[in-house]
Amino acid sequence: MSETLEKPNQNIEAGRRRISTRDMALIPLFSLLVGIGAMIRIPLPFSPVPLTLQTAMVFAAGLLLGSRRGALALLAYMVMGLLGLPVFTGGGGLHNLMLPSFGFIVGFIGTAWTAGRICELASGWVARQSRRGVAALAVRIVACLAGGAIYNVVGVLWLYMNVNYILGKAATFHQVLVMGLFPFLLPDLLKLAAVALVVSLIAERVKALDLFDA
Repeated sequence: MSETLEKPNQNIEAGRRRISTRDMALIPLFSLLVGIGAMIRIPLPFSPVPLTLQTAMVFAAGLLLGSRRGALALLAYMVMGLLGLPVFTGGGGLHNLMLPSFGFIVGFIGTAWTAGRICELASGWVARQSRRGVAALAVRIVACLAGGAIYNVVGVLWLYMNVNYILGKAATFHQVLVMGLFPFLLPDLLKLAAVALVVSLIAERVKALDLFDA
């Protein structure tokens, strides 16, 4: 019995390691979707970090592509922007490395990986539930919450260092939290809940994008 269970698991992991033709299309597609989300932004007068739909696309990349492919999509997005493509909120180019909000872009890679990995690890548990759809939605919400914590930690730390040591403006950690975290908590919670729901609906219809259908 253990050999029977072990073999499918090995096949699943092997499949996740391979980069197929479909993946070669999906990874840059999600990189572009994150860039499009960055263009839909609302500037905030009290923060150098705008409100965008970028994080929604980041969550979707992790939930639909999985840990490895999701992280690759966000890494590709970051590289595209640094090479000059206008996919960042402030346009493309290496100057973005000096911007207060760039830490959130760095954190997006870990966000996509974390969200995808939680879904991958929970796939067996979801498959055993009688109400599979509800279980899948719950796992996706938890995955987004964990992933969101990653980019917020990296982004806030980067923001603190940037404001104090690059912009040369003395700011306490609490002031940085007011600029880069507190205003975004509720919008991010609404976005991640919406993304988890939409992804669940997509996964029901497109089994190839359902991490719980492996």
